[in-house]
Amino acid sequence: MTIKFSDITGGGIPFGNNAGRPANPTTGRLYSNGETQRLELYTSDGSWENIVQAIPSVSSISGTYSEATNSGVITIYGTNFVNGAYATAIGSDGVQVNAASTTFNSLVQLTATFTGLLNAQEPYDIKVTNPSNLFGLIPDALYINASPVWQTAAGSLGTFQEQVSVSVSATATDPESTAITYALASGSTLPSGVTLNSSTGLISGTLPDIQTDTTYTFTINATDGLNVIPRTFNLTSLYIVTVPSTEYLVIAGGGGGGGDGGYGSGGGAGGFRYGSMSPSSSTTYNIVVGLGGTGQSGPGLDNATSGGDSTFATITSAGGGRGRGISGGQPGIAGGSGSGGDRNPGGAGNTPSVSPVQGYAGGNGGTESTGGGGGAGGVGLNGGTYIGGGGGPGAQSSITGVATYYAGGGGGCGRDTGSNGGIGGGGNAGAPGVAGTAGSPNTGGGGGAGGTGSAGLGANGGSGVVFLAYQNSPNYKVPAISGGLTYTLDTTTRAGYRVYRFTSGSGTITF
Repeated sequence: MTIKFSDITGGGIPFGNNAGRPANPTTGRLYSNGETQRLELYTSDGSWENIVQAIPSVSSISGTYSEATNSGVITIYGTNFVNGAYATAIGSDGVQVNAASTTFNSLVQLTATFTGLLNAQEPYDIKVTNPSNLFGLIPDALYINASPVWQTAAGSLGTFQEQVSVSVSATATDPESTAITYALASGSTLPSGVTLNSSTGLISGTLPDIQTDTTYTFTINATDGLNVIPRTFNLTSLYIVTVPSTEYLVIAGGGGGGGDGGYGSGGGAGGFRYGSMSPSSSTTYNIVVGLGGTGQSGPGLDNATSGGDSTFATITSAGGGRGRGISGGQPGIAGGSGSGGDRNPGGAGNTPSVSPVQGYAGGNGGTESTGGGGGAGGVGLNGGTYIGGGGGPGAQSSITGVATYYAGGGGGCGRDTGSNGGIGGGGNAGAPGVAGTAGSPNTGGGGGAGGTGSAGLGANGGSGVVFLAYQNSPNYKVPAISGGLTYTLDTTTRAGYRVYRFTSGSGTITF
């Protein structure tokens, strides 16, 4: 048997549609509304309320949950929400976490604040429960926005000398493959001259000049746009002593040799100066490598040239004197070793009493012969009858770690024969009718004289060289070299030393 509310009499619950609701009902009056299909109660505020609430449904959500802050504000959309409803997140492990707060916005919208959700239990179902205990749910709706993960360990990014270029990276990755942005945390600074690339995390630039060892500590934030993860790093810059005692060997270019008819003489060796000095901090010094002089270029000419000076700071070695191409001697220029002459005294050069030694005089010429050029280690040999004198020997130095002779004088020619140049790069005399040989490059050796006859012309002198050597210690600043200098750096031949070898050009060095 079927019983309808309309069948009930004697105070039963009336039944009808919206228009059939009792007029002027009393508070607490019941009405069965067939149009809305609900049982209604007339309340004190003058409205008919549903006694049995409708089942809520959840259609979608918006908002994000940050792993870094362990919180998120989520907007929930659906139907049949009522005041007093609350939201719940259900993890993949089945654990339910009620929202810290749920705000009723409207029949179709709630705002919920969640805390305490774990990335390991994503995705979360979102459930809305009305006061009637009826609920609606949307599965796998909420994901945790995971924090960036630093790949670079906290702490030191390296130790560097002051005023050097640095390039190091501090990087992180994001589990969702979101692009990460890097920025210095509030209150953090990098060393002057060093910057942070916000897209790559590259830290680069030139460290500043300092007066003591300095550690720079700073914090970088890696963010994916929601999560901000800080990490603290440091760079250490070492104060470098800038007045290390520096050894120098400055050798000038050798003079060109003469020739022609047995009257030519060998070119003198370039000046040879050695010693040590302590460069001033942040001071720039000039370096010049002297060219070798040119030899006599034609019969009857006297156009050989002296070698070029070499310079480091205030130290100058004078170029070797040229050889005479016809009868008579050509003195060496001050500081360089002189050349020999036909039956005349050899050219003048500095004597060993001058400190540091630059070179010796050239040898004297004999009958129908000329002497050889002087070297850094001795005078040129005198010529005999028809026989040219030999060149003076060079001087030995171990500044590179290998004992080597430099600045030998060029050999002189005679009408019959000539003698060889001195050890240390000096050129030999030519045989009758043959040109002399050139001085060896980067030794400061003088050019040899040519043998008898119009083809026996003088040869070029050897170019100079400048050496600088000091202890290879991290406490010493690496100098800056600029200009048109050609050089090499050797840190292995002489154990524990940095040896610079400048072989041509001119420029500057800054310690």
